This record gives sequence, C-alpha cells and structure tokens, in this order.
Amino acid sequence: MRKLLWLCAALIAALALPLLAAEQSEDLPALKTKVKTLAAFKNGLGFVFRAGETDLKDGWAGMDQIPAAALGTFWIGTTSKAGPVQEVVSYRSKLADQLEAINLAELVAANVGQTVTITYFSGANAQARTVTGKIESVAEDRKPEMAASSGFRSDSSYYPADLKGRLVFIASGLATLAIDRNDIRSIESAAGTALKTGIDREVSRAKVRLGGNPKSAEVTMAYLEKGINWSPSYLVNINDEKQADITLEAVLANDVEDLDDVDVSFVVGYPNFMFADSITPLALQQTVAQFVQGLMGSRESGGRGGYGGAMAQSQSVAYNYSVGYDARGEWRPESTYSTTQPMPGETNEDLYFYQQEHVTLKKGDRARYTVFTGKAPYEHIYQWEIPDSMNIDERGYRQDSSRPAQDLSPVWHALRLENTTKHPWTTAPAFTVNGPMPVAQDVLKYTPPGGKSTLKLTVATDVRADQAHTEVSRTQISVGGYSYDEVVVNGKLTIKNWKRKAVKVNVKKSLIGDVKEAGQEGKVTKVVRTLTALNPTTEIEWEFDLDPGQEKELTYQYKALIHR
Repeated sequence: MRKLLWLCAALIAALALPLLAAEQSEDLPALKTKVKTLAAFKNGLGFVFRAGETDLKDGWAGMDQIPAAALGTFWIGTTSKAGPVQEVVSYRSKLADQLEAINLAELVAANVGQTVTITYFSGANAQARTVTGKIESVAEDRKPEMAASSGFRSDSSYYPADLKGRLVFIASGLATLAIDRNDIRSIESAAGTALKTGIDREVSRAKVRLGGNPKSAEVTMAYLEKGINWSPSYLVNINDEKQADITLEAVLANDVEDLDDVDVSFVVGYPNFMFADSITPLALQQTVAQFVQGLMGSRESGGRGGYGGAMAQSQSVAYNYSVGYDARGEWRPESTYSTTQPMPGETNEDLYFYQQEHVTLKKGDRARYTVFTGKAPYEHIYQWEIPDSMNIDERGYRQDSSRPAQDLSPVWHALRLENTTKHPWTTAPAFTVNGPMPVAQDVLKYTPPGGKSTLKLTVATDVRADQAHTEVSRTQISVGGYSYDEVVVNGKLTIKNWKRKAVKVNVKKSLIGDVKEAGQEGKVTKVVRTLTALNPTTEIEWEFDLDPGQEKELTYQYKALIHR
C-alpha cells in the first residue's frame, strides 16, 4: 500500500509539472522531428521512431504536444554528447486565431467598439425592434471551477454547469441596452465592419531540456501509439499444375502520423504490450484524478498480469469505450478500440518484420504495397473432418440434450501449399485464382518456412462420404465412488471417389474417448486437457490415394465413460 501511495504521489507531481512551470515555450527554439522508422502491427499499434535537429536556449527547446503514446513506451533522448535529456514538461497554452464569423453571435463579438444597427425581438409578443449604438461588450461563457483537479470525486452533480454568456451591451444615447444575443436577427453597419472574430483555442505543448547546456542537439523520440495498422492479403494463382504463384500485399492505414520517406516494417506476430490501452500522462488527455482513480481502482479489480494488468484493464474502460473525441471535438484513434487482444491467428506467430522502404503517406491516407512474391509447390487434397457426435464431455457428463448432434460434415476440395520461401506466411485472407478466373477465398493461416498450410476451395460433390457407429458393449463400473457406464463403440467411415481421376484424401475423426483400434493406417493423437478428465480428446487421421470409382472403408473402435 505504501508503494502504491508513493507511486500515486509521484504521478501527481509529474502531472502537476505543467502548472508549476510558468515559462512558455513560444520564445524557445522550435524542435521539429521527422518520423524515421515505423513498425506497424496488425492490431492497430505502431512503434514510431522520430528524430530532429534543434537549436537550444539555456538547454531548452519547445515542441508540439506529446503524442498519445502507450503508458511506459514514450522515450525521449538525444545523440548529444554534452548531456542527456534532463526534463520534459507538458502544458496547455492559449492560441488566438482570427477566423471568419459563421453566425450572428460571432459577428457581434467581432465588432465590439463599432457602431451598428441591430434588429432584435423583444417583449411578450416578440415584436421586432431596432437599436443603433456602439457595442460596448459581449458576455463570455463562464466556465465552472475545476474543483476536481485536486479531488477524486467523479459524479456529475459535484461540478457546476457551464454558464453560457448571452448578453450584448449596446450604448445608445445616454442609456446602455442589454440584449439577449439569441434574440438578435440582423446587424447593419457601415463599410469596414469586421467580419472575423478572435477565437482562443487551448492547445497542448511541451518543452524539453538537455543537460550540459549545449547550443544545439539532435533529439529522438520513440513510442508506441494507436492509429496505425497494416492489413495483409494473399493472391494465390494455380495456373501452373505444380507451382502456385503467391503474392502477399499489405494495406497500410495511417491515422496519426505524416510519413515522408520512412522505412516501414510490417510486423508478423503479436508481442505482449500490457499497457497498450493506457496513455502516458504526459499526453495531457486525462486529469490527475482520472489517472489516479484508474490506479486505485485497479488494485482491487484483478485481471491480466496481476496489479499491472488490472491497471491496464481499468484504464482501457476509460479510453476504449468513449466516443473517440477529445474536448476540442478532434477524433482520437487511441480511444476507440482495444489492442490488448491479438488478432485471430496471431498468438501462434513469432515476430517477423517485412521491410518496406521509402514510404510517404499523409495522416489519414491509405496505401497498398507488394510485400513479396514467390512460388509455392501445391497439391490438390480432399479433406473430410468429422466432429464428435456423442454429446459427452471429458468427465463423462452428457452435454445439453437440446443441442442437436452435428450433421455429417462435407468433403472439401482444398489446396495444400508448402512454404518454400524464406518468409513466414502471416494469417490473412487468401484469394485463389486460376489465371484470370476466380476460384475461391479462404484464410491462409500462419505458416513458417518449410511448413504446410491448406486452403479450402469448394465442397466436393463427386467424392461422397458416410459414417456409422455401433455400440458393442456397456459395462457399469465405479470410479472414485461414482458410477459410470463404460461404453465400447465401433465406428465405420466410408468414402468413395466418383471422379475420373485419382485423388488424395485426408480424413480426420475427432471423438471424446480412448481409441482401442484404428487400423494400420490410422494415426491417433490423444490430448488430455484437464487432470479430472476421464475421457481424452482424441483425433484419428488417415491419408491415402483413392482411385476413380474406388470406395474406401475405415474402421475404428473406442471406449468412453458416461456418468450414470
């Protein structure tokens, strides 16, 4: 608990730095960095490395806002030999803009001090009236006091509501008239009326200080952020009877960074980024109270990775289920989805990097690149995968009787491809064609170099299959003081080739039970998933060639324990 309080105090002090640092960086040399390298993951994360040269004033340089980096992944450094980065400060600053007035309220505010004629509605009958005079002032919105900046209450009733400024004060003759700006219908004025209004915008900025007081230095930044991903897909051309032409393409989607001649790596695999759904406090996208509440709440919530994982999960609620816009109405990709879960198929992949050089892509753009092309030996194969249909689990209990047994699965005509390239094949959609003609689309699963993978093409209507099973015996036994029926079952699978040429057939039968006999050709694989399992999960696999018109019969026997 003492360590947690110390951590919270340290974070409060770090987040309070912008308030304590009164210096503004507008008079400091501007640090402009450029993206040098980018590693893009398929789940929407990008690891960015930036660098830029800058002059320094007393060791300081100003910069734009800190990116919305994942907690613990934002690192800023320097190649200067004078000294390391000593301090980084984030703060909010007012930026005044002159913009075209887009409504009467803004036009009135733009002409404070000018003499105008205003038409407005007044009285119970809302009669139209006019007044000519000088606009003395326009009431501004009154923001509530941010009482929560030092507290921890988050209920909405704790905060006063915003008060909208509605009054316009006009000096006419010897009197000053106050008009509700919502009642104003038109403004007339002499030539030279201001058409632009001043808008104060709050922007996030930062500044960095280097040790050793150098005059200039190269500053580097590395961080992990959301809003960048790559989407792979394959084109498999089987125009040749033995070798398939396989092409992997990548679509790079970029919502956060301007890329100019950048070396991009498309990453295969899913590393463990525990805090990918939590944003660094330096990004100024949450109050101290919100950040600390996430830390304190995660202490008792449990979850992935103990305390640290619970913290990430707690903060992901705050970020990933919001509408995705910040207080200024700007879309924030880091707040619209979660990256703690891997993409389908990624969990079995080791990290591998496809390289793409000289990428130029603006924020919000998309681009397609050819990652590699190669040859892949393949063969046609007819797959028959038969699930278990006895409706018992590994402990011998009958499953939901209302759930119907699965129907006989079809035989699929598929391609078995061998990865003879030097690259792993990442999990992605694969579109199979034969020359200019489409054939099918399936998912090509992760395949390391030297491995094999299959792509389903179509249901084989001319390779027919059937199955049957017969109970041979049933004996009552006792296991651990509980009564079970030991049931012995004979199974028979029949498959016939109605095609005019020989085919290669692969048959896989899954069942809950202990296989006693599967013939000489059957390969038995047994898996026990839990220590309390009485019935192992078993798969029997056969593979053989089947001549035209030939019928093959496969037999097996197994036993299963069924709780009485």
